[in-house]
Amino acid sequence: MSSMSATHCAIENCRTTILNKPPGVSFHPCPTTNEMRKRWLRLLKNKCSMLDWYKSQICSKHFEPKFFDSQRKLKENAVPTIFAPSLPKLAVAKSVKDPPRTRIDRLLHKLTQAELTANIKTSMSKLKEPADLDAFVSDDLKCTPDAPKEAVLWLMVKKQEHLNNRLMDLVVQTKKHVEILQNNSEEAKVAKRENEHTIESLRYVVKCLQEKHATLEEQIEILTSVESR
Repeated sequence: MSSMSATHCAIENCRTTILNKPPGVSFHPCPTTNEMRKRWLRLLKNKCSMLDWYKSQICSKHFEPKFFDSQRKLKENAVPTIFAPSLPKLAVAKSVKDPPRTRIDRLLHKLTQAELTANIKTSMSKLKEPADLDAFVSDDLKCTPDAPKEAVLWLMVKKQEHLNNRLMDLVVQTKKHVEILQNNSEEAKVAKRENEHTIESLRYVVKCLQEKHATLEEQIEILTSVESR
């Protein structure tokens, strides 16, 4: 990979440039002595895609305060020691691509959103609400300690159903808002085109009037010269 230019920090994943650097951040070239180069190389191993000793620069974010003098200049013994922790890219990518592990997870993973919704509705329709459910549910929507498993299960199902209904209402409202915004956008475009057409028409009328005015002025000059004779 090519090295970063002098306008970018050479540290990998550092997005600081001379254009977006915040106040107080400065750029510093690589050291020129062999001893300091060796120290930098040990610290910058796997931190830079490639380091060009003559062009690359490192921003001050990667140096501890002790390496700066009172004028914010880098000391001769300064070495970069501050680096952002790198993300485990391979582990993240693997976790995203890993298929569901259990059999039930694999079966659920195969269903589409519509199929899963229909399956849930069918299962819920077969459940019967316990006759004395209210007696086992407190005002904060929690089952009492002596509530049977059927009551606990039914309360969970009712909560999930209520949540699904809220989400569906939110989706419908969002779609309506999007449609309204799209219609307003189209109306604004039409109005803009009409205004542009009106402006062009008015410009044409003004041009015609100006030409007629010029013609009248010429005729007045001719009549004036004839009368003076």
